[in-house]
Amino acid sequence: MVILFPTTRAVLLALLSSLAVSAVPAIPAPRHPASLRRRWDPNQINSTMCLWYDIRAAVLRDTLYVDGGYLWDLPGMADGSYGQIVQDPNLSGLLYSINFTQPFNISQNTSTIFQTTPKAAGAANNQAPNFYSGTMFSNDNELYLYGGVLRDTDSQINPPADAVTGYERYQYGPVRTAWSVGFYNGQLPPNVTRYVTNGAGVNVPSENLGFYFSGMKRNDSGEIRTKGRPQYNATLAAPAMISIDMSTMRAEKWTNLTLPSNVLARAGSELAWVPVSQQGVLLAIGGVINPETAFLPLTAPQKVQSQAISPGFMQEISVFDVAAQKWYQQNTTGDVPGQLTQACSVVASAADGSSHNVYFYGGYDGLSATNSFSDDVYILSIPSFTWIKAYSGTSVHGRKGHRCAKIYPDQMIIVGGDTVDKTCLQGGLIQIFNLNTLKFQDQYDPKVWSQYKVPDVVTAKIGGTPDGAATASKPSTWSDSALGPLFAAQYSKTVPTYYPYNSVAPTPTDATRSTALPTPIASTGGSNGVPSWVAPVLGTVVGLIVLSAVVVCLLLYRRRKFLRMNPNSDAGTSVFNQRRILSWIPKAPTVSTSEDPSSSVSGYTGVPSEHLPNIVTTGPQEAASSEVHELPDSSHPAELPPNPAMSQISPAAGAGLRPGPYHQNMAGDESTTSSPTTPVGYARGHTRQVSSMSSGLPSPVLPTSPASEASPDDLPRTPVSPAENEQANPSGTEHGKKPEDPSIKPKGRESSFGEMLE
Repeated sequence: MVILFPTTRAVLLALLSSLAVSAVPAIPAPRHPASLRRRWDPNQINSTMCLWYDIRAAVLRDTLYVDGGYLWDLPGMADGSYGQIVQDPNLSGLLYSINFTQPFNISQNTSTIFQTTPKAAGAANNQAPNFYSGTMFSNDNELYLYGGVLRDTDSQINPPADAVTGYERYQYGPVRTAWSVGFYNGQLPPNVTRYVTNGAGVNVPSENLGFYFSGMKRNDSGEIRTKGRPQYNATLAAPAMISIDMSTMRAEKWTNLTLPSNVLARAGSELAWVPVSQQGVLLAIGGVINPETAFLPLTAPQKVQSQAISPGFMQEISVFDVAAQKWYQQNTTGDVPGQLTQACSVVASAADGSSHNVYFYGGYDGLSATNSFSDDVYILSIPSFTWIKAYSGTSVHGRKGHRCAKIYPDQMIIVGGDTVDKTCLQGGLIQIFNLNTLKFQDQYDPKVWSQYKVPDVVTAKIGGTPDGAATASKPSTWSDSALGPLFAAQYSKTVPTYYPYNSVAPTPTDATRSTALPTPIASTGGSNGVPSWVAPVLGTVVGLIVLSAVVVCLLLYRRRKFLRMNPNSDAGTSVFNQRRILSWIPKAPTVSTSEDPSSSVSGYTGVPSEHLPNIVTTGPQEAASSEVHELPDSSHPAELPPNPAMSQISPAAGAGLRPGPYHQNMAGDESTTSSPTTPVGYARGHTRQVSSMSSGLPSPVLPTSPASEASPDDLPRTPVSPAENEQANPSGTEHGKKPEDPSIKPKGRESSFGEMLE
């Protein structure tokens, strides 16, 4: 039995409690971290997302993830008014998401639509700092946060050039039994750096590929930060395209592809993937050189150069054959837009694959942030490379720095954006554009959708019907003859889809921000049906069990060491434990006379025993201090029959019971006599076990309860003549008993720790 004293128990419980708390998975960070709430106006009661630009986004199955960027909140006051917009620095490092199973209205508080997941515990700081621009690589299972710039400050140590953050939502490939959903820090190869921003990203889930085209970097390819100190400004267009192959989980392959001379580097273009040929083709659309976001300020010669070159990125499209790793250039016709940057795009294909239509929305000219932002939707129809203006918007509804995603075959979601006058986006931060009707919708309902139909404005240019059958299967002239066979070949792989989405009613929230985690979805990519929480919970339980075992072993070792150093100690015995427990109980015993019930006395506390009647306590008593003598031999004592007479012993004779002067061994063939004043087999109120005989019989344990002790009269004895008895007891007392001496006062009680109590 392990004895834990109160101090030891308290320390152990505190240790286990702290470990248990630390093992619990971190609770998702609130949308409004404490650092932001402290800056709230005293009359502020809520906040809504107002502007959000230079963000990066990607879709994993049925969820859109959004990260980084400049986020501005609109405070809501108690009197119903609104305050001035305030920037949210995202100190908690939150990753935002919208699950497509949740319906919403674009007029509702946008903050209630998003859900958040913290990328780091507590303040993110340099563990998961907030990046501006960059891209989000993804397939259908995981994503990578790549590129972008950090704010220009020396108050924190920024991640190194080869750092990249990943998020595994679903596992795939070989089953990992200990895997769970979460973030992790990856490392880029030597020829790839994160020091690039304002490029164009696209993902190809069917190929497990992601691409990041051109962008801006520093002249020496060093660390870049937000526009401020010139030494950190990204002012050089990056003549490269970064690709990632995510075919094997945790074994991603990064590639740095240098752009050919006929493909000009640029900032803020769009990269679209079209499902043709062996692995599809990439289209680099739009973008500008000398973006005003990279310079402070943009000089007149830089503006002139941009106006001369940048419009050509809409007139001539750079085409990349993924399988052959080769670039081409192709001219466009139709309603060609002017120079545009920081727009967004999605691709919708006709049912028969005869046309693939790139929807291009928003953006601005990249020359001045005070120029109006576009609210128009253009369609670049492939393979005819024809531009069609599908929707004419208004400048007050225009935006730049936003992201788009196709959530259904007929619907495009638009998230974020910036405005010219830094007022909140008209109509809300989230917009839904219908690809069939070419109109903005007021709400999103996962139960309401349809297959893609080629709009009439497109069929009017390329021929065919809403289901396809386009007659314009090529441009008027191919800029390169190799492009004809490339676009004529069908894409043979199946593009995975996860719609329709089962509608889930939104969780009631207040007017602040949603803090719930994304709805967990069962993995079909090799998770073997084991919930992701099993591994951490099981690890926590096993860890606590191991820790408890270590603590118990340590206590047992200390107890054993103590007993070796104190062989005569009674620690750990049942009587010791009994005395220790009794020491916790207030000393107010009920006493009674030895025989006459009418003489029972109760309530005697603090009265010397010599003033009490001839009484004994009915409960267990501590043994009087007496010298301990080991047994003279190793033979087994005989079981002593109970004798009720032994329960009536005067306290004046000393506390505790003594056996008779005779002791008979287990075999019964020999008797030994002990001194009446030296108890045999007793030590300070507890029994000792006698070593086993050679016969192998179990060692009997002498009883410890005073009521069950044997009287000397019950022991077998040799007949004694009257003369011998008189000679052995000249005082005339009963054999084996001492006469009581009234002059001897009882000794004080001994505590369970060997101390004498008054």
